[in-house]
Amino acid sequence: MAVAKKTAKKAPAKAAKPAKQIVQTLNINAPGKTYPRDAAKYEAARKAFLKVLPAKGPGVTQSEMMALMKAALPASAWGTTQGWWTKTVQLDAEARGEVIRDGGKPLRWKRVK
Repeated sequence: MAVAKKTAKKAPAKAAKPAKQIVQTLNINAPGKTYPRDAAKYEAARKAFLKVLPAKGPGVTQSEMMALMKAALPASAWGTTQGWWTKTVQLDAEARGEVIRDGGKPLRWKRVK
């Protein structure tokens, strides 16, 4: 007596998620090392950072920088990571020579012209 084999049904293939775009960031405190970051968030944070940072004058302190970025990055999209992205962008821009710190107390940052 022949037994009919049941064929297993294949699960439908899941749609592949598009790969996240990654950008390599630098850190002034670790020369030569790069860090992979989400490109979309990085670009948005960088654009806001360079917009709020002054090019002239004494620059802004760390707390002023955080307050400016908190206003520039909506909490609904950034949640509690606003400060983390601010510092990431600041360290990267500083490593690339786009931002300088004055070395005084308190430290102040400003854009390079």
